[in-house]
Amino acid sequence: MSEPETKRMTLSEHLEELRARVLKALLAVVVAFVVCFVWIDVIVQFLRAPLEPVMVEYGGKLIQIKPFSAFVAAMKVALFAGLVVSSPVIVYQIWAFVGAGLYRGERRTVKHYVLPGVFLFLAGAAMAYYFVLPFALRFLISFAADNMGAESMLDINSYLSLVAFGMFVFGLMFQLPLIMVFLMRIGVVEPDQFRRSRRFAVVGAFFFAMILTPPDVISQLALAGCLLVLYEGAILVGTRLAQPRREE
Repeated sequence: MSEPETKRMTLSEHLEELRARVLKALLAVVVAFVVCFVWIDVIVQFLRAPLEPVMVEYGGKLIQIKPFSAFVAAMKVALFAGLVVSSPVIVYQIWAFVGAGLYRGERRTVKHYVLPGVFLFLAGAAMAYYFVLPFALRFLISFAADNMGAESMLDINSYLSLVAFGMFVFGLMFQLPLIMVFLMRIGVVEPDQFRRSRRFAVVGAFFFAMILTPPDVISQLALAGCLLVLYEGAILVGTRLAQPRREE
């Protein structure tokens, strides 16, 4: 094996690479945050869409409890939206940093993970927005109306934070199969090890779903189910990608 193939970065080079990647990612987030804050009215209208049909059916409205609640909500939403908008840059910087510490042969595989990483993040956010959140909101608001006789008056800060955070968490959790496939591709973990760890994966999926989603069964089952499906899919893909490595 040639010298360039085996050369790795020193610790100081790793730290310098990390600093540069973090600064680029932060710059992308700041720019995206400013743009999203300028267009906050459009973004808020988009985030309110899952709630509107439920409010029409069961009554209620969004309110501001404290004088600064709406402004704080706008800041949070602009931040989460900025993270989503800048996610291609963030994902690229993460994988570029990971690739910088690998051998040249391993480094060539990293570039193939950037676009799938962005796609999976957006797919997770879309699933939360279009499927999980509407069902969760309908369940929670209809339960209050039908069983407790209560009309929902939702604090705008709490609601927008819930929707934005839910989309971000789903997008983040959808990165799981990409990490698994990468580890199998470079030989850090073998597919059989993931197969033997299925029971721990089930427990872990429901644990993360419990602490990262709203306290309703629908959201928790949806996230846990998605994680388990992605886990099994990653094993299938990782097995095929690991085969050529084992035959070398």
